[in-house]
Amino acid sequence: MTLSKGVNIHKVARECGVSLLDWRLHSPTSRRSRQCFCKPTIREIGRRHGEDHLRLVLMLVTGTPDNAKELYADVLKAVSRLIISNPELIRRPSLVDDFNAINMGALRRSARAMKSGVATSDAMLVALTMRFGLWPEIGEAA
Repeated sequence: MTLSKGVNIHKVARECGVSLLDWRLHSPTSRRSRQCFCKPTIREIGRRHGEDHLRLVLMLVTGTPDNAKELYADVLKAVSRLIISNPELIRRPSLVDDFNAINMGALRRSARAMKSGVATSDAMLVALTMRFGLWPEIGEAA
């Protein structure tokens, strides 16, 4: 893995119409569309995978007005890991439409409610992997 040190997360976020705000200003009742309070997660995704990957993740998550309210660390991590683990998705012509068809808020709330003993982002990654049909058949080698 090559780490990108010079990623300007504010520039990438602006290009995607996302406002990066200080976590101390976060209030769940006043959260607005395209507001992100998890700069450390954004920074880490950009540092690990570069500006283009970060831009793609932000664009996929903000594709619909409802999903644009779901700029939570768990959502961003799950989408990032899905793309990194399955690079063939980038060539899928329906990728944006497929993401727009997912209710990220409902998915995140369901993953949190599972209380499965794994991180919410991990549960979301499994659900997204299944949604995109990216798992091997039972008994096949991965």
